[in-house]
Amino acid sequence: MMVLLYAGVALTSFLVGAVPFAWIIGKVGLGIDLRRVGSGNPGATNLYRTAGLAWGVPALLLDAAKGWLPAFLAARLFPEAAAIGVMAGGAAIAGHIWTPFLNFRGGKGVATAAGVFLGLNPLLLGVGLAVFLLVTAVSRYVSLGSLAGTFAAFLASFGLPLALGRPIDPYFVGFCGVCAAAIIFAHRKNISRLIAGTEGRIGKSRPKNGKPI
Repeated sequence: MMVLLYAGVALTSFLVGAVPFAWIIGKVGLGIDLRRVGSGNPGATNLYRTAGLAWGVPALLLDAAKGWLPAFLAARLFPEAAAIGVMAGGAAIAGHIWTPFLNFRGGKGVATAAGVFLGLNPLLLGVGLAVFLLVTAVSRYVSLGSLAGTFAAFLASFGLPLALGRPIDPYFVGFCGVCAAAIIFAHRKNISRLIAGTEGRIGKSRPKNGKPI
């Protein structure tokens, strides 16, 4: 029964995370395919760069919600299964990054991961969000802020318990490590552009007529 429970929760969470909200908003609301404009990524950041905050923010919130909902519900509905909330959150992030609805080419996973952290450990989300905002404000690179915030959340997953004298949760630390690795992998093209100095910054004029930047 436990095997079936875990499999069911994982599959459901994956499918919830796989809903490509930014792509849907772009397609239905603007008539554009995010895979063919801007950076080519079907995520909320590319929607923001292409169409502005009015379109990007709702997509961002929906991406976060689809991470929060599976993790929060799984952890609350099955408190006797210690790792099930972590597993549900991980499956939702995987669904976002490798969505079967777009030929397994999804977003970068940062907003969905933030939603998962909100459902499982809001304090950790606060650490990651603070680092993200600071690095993004200084550098004006969303991708760099996302990578820094993700890595900071991973460090905090074992650093905060040590600092507070609390036991370290190996399931959660492992999840944060895998999550960080997946998000770094999803940002591999951004990393290449950061190194080359061609990554787009906040405040740069967004593309006109759907032409890639």
